[in-house]
Amino acid sequence: MDDVARMIGYRPLPFMKWCWAVVTPLVCVGIFVFHVVNYKPLTYNKTYVYPWWGDAIGWVLALSSMLCIPCTVLYKLLRCKGSLRERWQLLTTPIWGHHHLEYLTPEA
Repeated sequence: MDDVARMIGYRPLPFMKWCWAVVTPLVCVGIFVFHVVNYKPLTYNKTYVYPWWGDAIGWVLALSSMLCIPCTVLYKLLRCKGSLRERWQLLTTPIWGHHHLEYLTPEA
């Protein structure tokens, strides 16, 4: 929230934090699950049904961009040491260094 406040010049409402942390991910997962459940093979002009391997190529292309973040999170969680809670906290805590100080406003 502090970073967003620095970028836009004011602190967003606390509601926005809940939207970014809970509502948006749930809506995105819900839309994805809805589309997977209601999936029908791709057809052209309601007569030609594309072959299974064409569908497979499409799914591989779509999932290649969607699975990068969950796979990276899983990989990093498995490679860290400590309990699951400690690993999650370590991986989600930002690390501030001197290279970030140039973006701070003078009054900060």
